[in-house]
Amino acid sequence: MGIILFKTVVAVTVTCLAFPALRLAAPNRSDESFITCAVALQMFVALTLYFGIYVIGRQEVPSDVPAFYLPVARQALAGYVPFRDFPLSYGPLFPYVGAALVRLWDSGKSFALFAIVMNAVALVAWHRAALHATDSQTARRASILYATNGHLAYQSLLGTNQVWISAGLAVSSWLLFRDRELRGGLVQAATAATTKFLALLFWPVLWMCAPVRLRWLAGASVLFAVYAAFALAGGDILYPFRHEGELTTSGNLPYLLAPLLAAAGITGPQLLNGVALGILLLANLWLFARVSQLPPRTRPELVFAGLALIGALFMLVSKKSYTGYAVFFMYPASLMLLSGTRGPRRSLCFLLVFNTLLVMEPTLWFRFGGNGRALGEWLPGLGPLPATAFLASDVVLIGCYVFLVVLSVGYVRDQAARRVATGGKPAPHSCRAT
Repeated sequence: MGIILFKTVVAVTVTCLAFPALRLAAPNRSDESFITCAVALQMFVALTLYFGIYVIGRQEVPSDVPAFYLPVARQALAGYVPFRDFPLSYGPLFPYVGAALVRLWDSGKSFALFAIVMNAVALVAWHRAALHATDSQTARRASILYATNGHLAYQSLLGTNQVWISAGLAVSSWLLFRDRELRGGLVQAATAATTKFLALLFWPVLWMCAPVRLRWLAGASVLFAVYAAFALAGGDILYPFRHEGELTTSGNLPYLLAPLLAAAGITGPQLLNGVALGILLLANLWLFARVSQLPPRTRPELVFAGLALIGALFMLVSKKSYTGYAVFFMYPASLMLLSGTRGPRRSLCFLLVFNTLLVMEPTLWFRFGGNGRALGEWLPGLGPLPATAFLASDVVLIGCYVFLVVLSVGYVRDQAARRVATGGKPAPHSCRAT
């Protein structure tokens, strides 16, 4: 249980730093000074934990880095081709990014350092985008909540490529506000090619929020050329889709309701995947209808709400939703919290609970023997206290996702209605580049 306590302490301690750090958002500070301080704070926290665990503590990076990242990176260094010479659950260019990191430093710790840097890139890009979508004070508060996010700090220490996807989304969102749709699409193509196909989850949101959608699509379509090249080389490019589709995790409605669904005769991963895809499709269609009410140049203002909505909804209805995936939409979620709750302290209190559950819930799942097994197979064998603790963590975590979905839906409806009422005129706070 020591690892559970350690993760909880990290998540709570780092997130609590936001209470004093919110003073950095004071309006008398220039924006350049603010973002410099925010990045410095984020880097200080991450590097302190890095040196404490990996340098002083001499621990090795755990999880996917030694199991998957390092092996495929070394395969690429040896000249083998992904999908053809070795199986791969990530994008076709992922082994080559890993190979570059391993060539610089043949250690899993290089992935952790790279994730820390990418998290800083994400913070800067998210903040620049938020300045166009909301007022400066709200954008600064969201950036502080992101810089002191305990779950993000923990994911960076693990060296996961979830942080890469967050950085790609941040840069693409920022480019939408700068009328750089083609570049935004290219960034998404690069992100999906170097991470995992889950990056495609947010493509409909970015496309529909682009002022000139065809330009964005042209940039993003480069991804298909990359996959085509590996297919022509003899690679099984559909392997990631088949492999990932077989996996399940806890922390979502399908897993929690599995015993009830089984009793009702509703079983099978294909059916659950179909239901999840249907729900996400309906959400995207509803969002598209709302975004289409806006003039093209004001569409990007709904990108944060759209990303938060689809991200939280995916975590809720997908049968495979590792809590690390919350990194994808953590900044948009923070912005929704600040916009939908009264004051930053309430948002921070929510994030304290949310971050703690994000790091604790999967650890409980593994610790109690649930990995790879249906809920009804292992939960009855636990004692009352651990079973209650696990179920409570899942229920509250699911409740957090539902709350974020509700906030995002409310934000979209309010913003769309306000734009229609004002004839699509720019908001007073907008600093959109021309």
